[in-house]
Amino acid sequence: MADQIKNKTGFLATLQENPSTDEFIKGLWRDNPVFVQVLGMCPVLAVSNTAVNALAMGLATTFVLLMSNILVSSLRNFIPKQVRIASYILIIATFVTMADYIIQAISIELHKALGAFISLIVVNCLILSRAEAFASKNTVGKSILDGLGMGIGFT
Repeated sequence: MADQIKNKTGFLATLQENPSTDEFIKGLWRDNPVFVQVLGMCPVLAVSNTAVNALAMGLATTFVLLMSNILVSSLRNFIPKQVRIASYILIIATFVTMADYIIQAISIELHKALGAFISLIVVNCLILSRAEAFASKNTVGKSILDGLGMGIGFT
């Protein structure tokens, strides 16, 4: 194991050498949104009183982050710069509403436990920052990897 770390071999080293997975690994480890960037701490601290609540909030955030990254990246050449932030918030709000309905359909108790924090995903600085800083400037493929990496890193 020490030789693998010293020689940078093994699974993580293989992933880090592949440029297509670099965006994914960045969200998991190097630029972790919670521990490195300190983004989105309010919902992390508020609903992580049980593992189920924390996992549900993380999965909802990952869903919203992934889907909004895909749509923002797809529409990046069509959204005028003057209305991009409002457009991103509208896109994010659409996916948050979908996540809210899905959680409510799966478990009323979980929906009650997460409460208003589901709706607050709309203004989570992590999601808006990834839409503005990454998805609006990169391809759909890279935006998918970024969304998954950052979302799982948030979870």
